[in-house]
Amino acid sequence: MRAASDIERAIGAYGDAVWRACLLYLSPCDAEDVVQDVFLKYALHDAPFRDDGHAKAWLLRVAINACKDVLKAANRKNESVDALAEQGRLGELGCTDDRSAHELARILDAMDALGDPPKTQLYLALYEGYTAKEISRMCDMPEGTVYSWISRGKKRLREVLS
Repeated sequence: MRAASDIERAIGAYGDAVWRACLLYLSPCDAEDVVQDVFLKYALHDAPFRDDGHAKAWLLRVAINACKDVLKAANRKNESVDALAEQGRLGELGCTDDRSAHELARILDAMDALGDPPKTQLYLALYEGYTAKEISRMCDMPEGTVYSWISRGKKRLREVLS
């Protein structure tokens, strides 16, 4: 088991990135559970990491896989932004007004419509800033395939959002 100081450092350094990745797939309630599980797995993972980038990549890959497992197990879709609005829970997504909620709904719907791939590859490239080479290692696919998925995902997002 890892030292408490190492676990606390990882949560401080990568907790937000893991949380955002989980929110891409799950509702905030389910995302909280997955984030906790991811850092529990980190605490129990004894193998050393090459560097901080490797640790972050490992945490994100574990988070994305855990989110997919939750979705498969529940066999359901994410809560829509419209449903959250009806329940008065848009603040959970960081929306402060109707316009930002509408824009967020459009973006999330467009990302959900992408499917996986290219959703994971596009998220890792655009939001987390990983290179295609890094994503290819994380997703265990050829670098050229990652470039193709990112390109296709961007094209489909432009079509939907324009």
